[in-house]
Amino acid sequence: MITTITLNTAIDQVYEVESLDVGGTNRVSAITQEAGGKGMNVAKVLQYLGAEVNVGGFAGGTNGKKIRQLLKKRAIPSELISVSGESRICLTVLDSLNSKVTELLESGPEISVEEWQSMLEWVKQKSKIVKWFALSGSLPKGLPTTAYAELIQIIHANGAKAVLDSSGDALRNGIEAKPFAIKPNEHEIAAILGKTAITETELLEAGGRFVSEGIDHVCLTLGEEGAIFVNQYGYFKANAPSIDVINTVGSGDAFVGGLLYGLAQNEEISTAYKRAIACGSVNAMYRAIGFIDLGQVEVLMEQITIEKIKDR
Repeated sequence: MITTITLNTAIDQVYEVESLDVGGTNRVSAITQEAGGKGMNVAKVLQYLGAEVNVGGFAGGTNGKKIRQLLKKRAIPSELISVSGESRICLTVLDSLNSKVTELLESGPEISVEEWQSMLEWVKQKSKIVKWFALSGSLPKGLPTTAYAELIQIIHANGAKAVLDSSGDALRNGIEAKPFAIKPNEHEIAAILGKTAITETELLEAGGRFVSEGIDHVCLTLGEEGAIFVNQYGYFKANAPSIDVINTVGSGDAFVGGLLYGLAQNEEISTAYKRAIACGSVNAMYRAIGFIDLGQVEVLMEQITIEKIKDR
């Protein structure tokens, strides 16, 4: 069993238009609606891969009820904690003609102290029976920037492992709790280092430092340039396969799903890394968020090469 946690759940609504006319009238040609938030997308990918998965997080109001219905429709078990506020809607507009994606993201509800304590207690009990967790996405209002660090400490105390995918102070503080794996992109690492841009050398140095401090797998995603992986065995660079990109929203989550599946299945590390990149790439080939095709994942894995840059 793998549990994904989404503290700021959402309804992901995707509108497709022929060509987005900002300030004008746009007619929608297709609509899709899914339970959203980064951890939800990770769960979808894990389900496609054949893993036993369930989801936790917060959900409130009419949108919260809809999120539960959408998960039930997908047959993904959920243990979402009810909150007094209204869960958010995240709108993605796909401009088919210009191949552009526009996102409109609501901030979501404010979480009370009592609601957060309910989450901490739930994770404490859940991590006694589940050994793999994905902690993904932004923090809702009301939570401290140490929220992920608190969850990681609880998970570790019960002998379980966490993969963290967040940004800003939530990521910075989460890293200090030494999760089993992290998946920042180059911009998120640059922000942690107080820079607007970052070189590959600086990425390698940061990754090496995180591993030295106790993180087993540092996965630095580079978009169409692939990814850099740092672990106890060294520094590695992987290419990204050539694809026709339709919608990159959710590709980072698909990457986490592929990685977590491989780690939980005790795959060879290089295979888990290739699966992560392939899942992220396949997700970008479709309009749906958090969708992969298993056959295409296997095909792309054959196209991915991982080169060792240097030893640690």
